Amino acid sequence: SLAGTFRYCAYLGKYFCHSCHHEQSAFIPARILHKWDFRKQRVSNFAAELLGKMMFEPLYSVQDINSALYKSVSELKYTRALRYQLFFLNEYLRACKNGKDLLGSVTIRGHIYNDPELFSLEDLCNVKDRTMIESLRPIVTSWLQHVDNCGLCRGKGFICELCERKEVIYPFQLSTVFQCQMC
Repeated sequence: SLAGTFRYCAYLGKYFCHSCHHEQSAFIPARILHKWDFRKQRVSNFAAELLGKMMFEPLYSVQDINSALYKSVSELKYTRALRYQLFFLNEYLRACKNGKDLLGSVTIRGHIYNDPELFSLEDLCNVKDRTMIESLRPIVTSWLQHVDNCGLCRGKGFICELCERKEVIYPFQLSTVFQCQMC
């Protein structure tokens, strides 16, 4: 049959000849973001090249594309919490003369702590195999220790505006502090 001579590209949803489709396989972003499916699919040469170039670019906002993943994938939810902690801690370290050295020693890509909602395909793969959690946890611990031990950073804490308890709170205390989205 004529259809048997063409090859299907799972990324573009089109058929290609043997010259344009060498049966390379790649992760399909939509399958990951909608089904948390990391099985590689066969793609055309063009799609393989495009997906290869996109692999490390933070292009995907899980919150905007499929926020339900945060409820169904515990690793993703935990990674997001770690990234939000880094996001808030980053503000403290950037403003601290002693914290800048700590920021300079970090080897993770900037979007990890500058924009906690954006993921690259590589990031999503690292969430799946838990390597992102394992790499972020010690950084969060180190940055938290700095804030706890630094008088300048500790001095930038807040008092709760509702109950006005004397306990100092910080925005990176995600389990105990709620930050109003309107303020």
